[in-house]
Amino acid sequence: MFSYPKKLRRKDIKNIEKYSCDEQIKDAYLKYLTNYSFSEFVEFCQDNDGTNMEDLLFKFVDLQLEKYEPNSIIWISHVMLNFMIYFDVNLGYGRCYDAYASALQYTVFAIAMTMVFDKVPFEEVPLPEFSKNCFQKLFSKCSDFRFNLSNDCNLAYKSFNNDFGFTSDEFYHKINSHFESEGY
Repeated sequence: MFSYPKKLRRKDIKNIEKYSCDEQIKDAYLKYLTNYSFSEFVEFCQDNDGTNMEDLLFKFVDLQLEKYEPNSIIWISHVMLNFMIYFDVNLGYGRCYDAYASALQYTVFAIAMTMVFDKVPFEEVPLPEFSKNCFQKLFSKCSDFRFNLSNDCNLAYKSFNNDFGFTSDEFYHKINSHFESEGY
């Protein structure tokens, strides 16, 4: 079953700890990238020596998408995984707006995929638990964060350039309802 972040076995963690590479690479992998290959990440970092870790994380995650046929189920799962990673990395680096945008984009996509896979109308799709957790983490860490929810929901929706069977306005109302109930 798909999970994020992937829980590593004790044996995997010991192998990573023994691996001969920069500690920053190990730390970044264990914090953000456990769903991907450790050896591929190390090789990527070594090939791009001199690039800051934040940029390496985003570039590596983006490269993972290029391995798969667009719109295949594997590609779709990687898109969702990437938004999860983008959220965590951005929040970890204190980039609150980018974390917020990643959470909104993830939410648009997760709702659309739930509608497709479960064959349910938009009104019956609950807000994904991961999204709720992201928003809770975001507003806990960035308590003075300011946003324009209507505009931001519209941007998140339009970023896919697709008709998901619901409008950006409907998406806004679903998110706004959650935000109001949580006091954000």
